[in-house]
Amino acid sequence: MPSFQTGSIPHGFTADETGVVFHPKNAIVVLPPPPNGPTFGWRRVYFSLGSDFGDVKIRVGIFRSGAWTHQFLDVSSGGNRVGFTLENSTQKLSLGRVKRSASDRDDDIPVSWMLESEA
Repeated sequence: MPSFQTGSIPHGFTADETGVVFHPKNAIVVLPPPPNGPTFGWRRVYFSLGSDFGDVKIRVGIFRSGAWTHQFLDVSSGGNRVGFTLENSTQKLSLGRVKRSASDRDDDIPVSWMLESEA
């Protein structure tokens, strides 16, 4: 049976326009079910983001196989959800707002995340 979990990203910027983290307290860590794991029976796990009332940039940290990697996703109010399929061994995700430019002050645009899984 498919399942999902959703939540919102806290207000306030986590990183500046170059991606340098300056307020980690504004981030959130999400723990997904283990994708393609034989133990619990989860199959593919999908992660997505959506926003309204403005466009935002989100820093996504992915912890898998004992190391962090990072990517930046642009989430458009007028577009579809953006996201990706989690790879095997993904343990956690770190989500935070990034300034789109040095003058960006829109740190309170609503942004939600969702994890969907095939069980």
